[in-house]
Amino acid sequence: MASKTTGTQADIFARIKTDHDTIRSLLGQAEKANGSGRAVFEELQRELWAHSKVEEGVFYASLKKAKEAKSETIEGLNEHHLINGLLDELNAMKTSDSGWKEKLQVLGELVRHHLDEEEEELFEEARDVLDDSRAAELGSAYADRKQHMMAGLAPL
Repeated sequence: MASKTTGTQADIFARIKTDHDTIRSLLGQAEKANGSGRAVFEELQRELWAHSKVEEGVFYASLKKAKEAKSETIEGLNEHHLINGLLDELNAMKTSDSGWKEKLQVLGELVRHHLDEEEEELFEEARDVLDDSRAAELGSAYADRKQHMMAGLAPL
């Protein structure tokens, strides 16, 4: 099912899908940098941190009482926790360290699995719970929070 928009306002599904596409692109860039991509890794890290916190606070929170989406939401929260752990480990390493490239590969596999599962399973369950109006409202809240989060995480 295609993401819906209200006028020029993207709904929650379109907002999250756009973030997912950005994350996939940054992952690819970090992996292709082959150890020399600290700047792109840091951009990926900021994007993942902001995305997960805003997604949890807006999207997941809106589904917490929906039994249809409970299992997928809990799984998503656990995957966010694992992703953040790998980011912390990678952040503590130099890109030239032994094992950095392989750990980045594991991060990429986990993140891609997570994004695909959200889009293929959680979105479908959430569409059964959220009507178009609520999805548009959440899309707006998501965009506002994400903008503030990214501003707060911007390098000085």
